[in-house]
Amino acid sequence: MATKTNPTFSFEDATRTACKASIMIEGLPGRGKTGLALMMGYILSDEDWSKVFHVDTENSSARLFVDIDASMGGKFGKFKVADFTEEIGFKPSNYLAYRQAAVNAGAKAVIFDSISHAWNYKGGVLDLVSQAKASNSRYAKDSYAAWGDETVVKEKNELLELIRTSKAHMITTVRVKEKMEYEIGPDGKNKLVSLGEQQIQQADLKYEPDLVLQMQKAGSNRNGVITHPVALCTKSRYAIFAEGETYEFTPELIKQLKAYLEEGVDPEELLQKQKDEYLDALKQYFTEKPAAKEIWNIMKKDAGFGEMTAQEIPLAELKKLYVKITA
Repeated sequence: MATKTNPTFSFEDATRTACKASIMIEGLPGRGKTGLALMMGYILSDEDWSKVFHVDTENSSARLFVDIDASMGGKFGKFKVADFTEEIGFKPSNYLAYRQAAVNAGAKAVIFDSISHAWNYKGGVLDLVSQAKASNSRYAKDSYAAWGDETVVKEKNELLELIRTSKAHMITTVRVKEKMEYEIGPDGKNKLVSLGEQQIQQADLKYEPDLVLQMQKAGSNRNGVITHPVALCTKSRYAIFAEGETYEFTPELIKQLKAYLEEGVDPEELLQKQKDEYLDALKQYFTEKPAAKEIWNIMKKDAGFGEMTAQEIPLAELKKLYVKITA
């Protein structure tokens, strides 16, 4: 007869778990997104350039930084780089494959520069939707149905996975464009006005990163005169950054961020904040489209969460349902 083992009841000191960064940098070309991303990657990687892995969709432009004077002092070192080209195809799963290869090779920080390509460039989600429409006569009659294509759904869900991983610090850059719209002026004539900058990316992606920075000015180091990158914080789950504030990204500030991630933040708290954003977005969606609530209940049931409230659904599954209903 097997001997019954009494359970051991014990306690240990409560400690916080170090959290990996999830940072998005947006801005127009030439505003310094790549330079700031590399600076952050370097410091978050314990100032070891060999641990910074850069996935470059911008025609090998990242290589131009090697050995030039950096706005944090010294020079940009020889980080690892992969040229992500149109021939490979910019589908989200290819980004994830690059990240896995980087992690396997010892990356401490991974930079995707940029993830706009995963949305509206060759092989990206919009391109996959177009391919689905062209290959299926049913989609030609009902173009909306193409968004339910198996491949499209899979890649669209994986787009959300690009922003964070527990294996490395994630820094992503996003292109923006100026959104213009005609308005009727006081004189009764149409007038083209700017509505500000808009990310070239899936709208849902704004709920994923913990910190979003909008570039204002690139850093430089010319003739020994250093100016640091300047960025506006448009979203933050990190207590050391305030939304709406503009920051000069000195090495000291990035080191403060590194210390905060290692000592002062609870990963579960960040994930709960992300879930709260999705719940608020769902509430707003149902306010605008009350009829969608019935569809939502059917989707929940089909996914095995029929009796659960949205709050009770695990975050990973909640995101998939949100993406599906708002497609």
